[in-house]
Amino acid sequence: MKKILKEWFLNAPWGKVALISWGNPKGEPVLLIHGRQDSAATFIPLLELLPDKYYYVGVDMPGNGLSDPLPKGVMLTRIFPVSVVQLVVEHLKWDKFTYIGHSMGTEIGLFYNSVFPGRVKRCIYLDGGPALCRILITDFSIYFKTHYIYYYDNYESINNDDRIFSKESALKAVMKARKMTKQQAELILSRNLKKIGEDKYKLSWDKREKILAPPFGSIDYYYGLFSQNCPPTLFISANQSDGGYTEAKDLVNQLISDLSKNMTYFKVVTVDGGHDVHFTNPERLSQHILEFLDETERVKAKL
Repeated sequence: MKKILKEWFLNAPWGKVALISWGNPKGEPVLLIHGRQDSAATFIPLLELLPDKYYYVGVDMPGNGLSDPLPKGVMLTRIFPVSVVQLVVEHLKWDKFTYIGHSMGTEIGLFYNSVFPGRVKRCIYLDGGPALCRILITDFSIYFKTHYIYYYDNYESINNDDRIFSKESALKAVMKARKMTKQQAELILSRNLKKIGEDKYKLSWDKREKILAPPFGSIDYYYGLFSQNCPPTLFISANQSDGGYTEAKDLVNQLISDLSKNMTYFKVVTVDGGHDVHFTNPERLSQHILEFLDETERVKAKL
């Protein structure tokens, strides 16, 4: 397994944000942002296939992994993580960096680049389609009922997670939900299980993340937003990925297609596998990523 260089915490206004790094601390910086209810551990199998010359920093986003959750209260939004990424970037004192995001990490990266143009040197997005579907809900009444009404009708159960698991039951739950082997589930849970007693554990995942309030914009709005100052981008989709707001899949496909056609460098690749293919079968993505990194480095050298 790729050697961990360092594990530490960043003090944020609401609590601690957990960070972990691999590779060469003097190398080009690469930020790793996971998806909803996950942790930095999701990138470990892929990192095994990527060169050590880069300096990789993974983040457990608030309410995931070893990071503290946000305070209880109003429902969480899909935009807030952008400010978390900026806190991390400022803490690391990075001027420019490569961004790798999985699922909702894709969405966060797109919004981050829109708010802080010029900071991201290049982007690698791993099966971000299902997450992007959530920002393209077109029926406002459905959006309001499934997010705000549902959240406040179930406020106590969502904000107070009293579930207790044995290690085996937690493993089985992850294996079933994410179609993983026991070994893979153990790695996923390595940063997400909190021991509270003899074979008694709680999951660190914040239940509020299941209904994050999305922005309510049109495809034209998002195209305009994401196409401005768009860095070289590799967008990898999984052909067996499911879930998300399925009614918006065609809109997401159109958005990605328009970006790939009109941006200077926006490459779209499809690989065989499910939503967690970067974790379960990283070899199906690694060559595309290596070629993208090499190609964009050559372009930079020519300039």
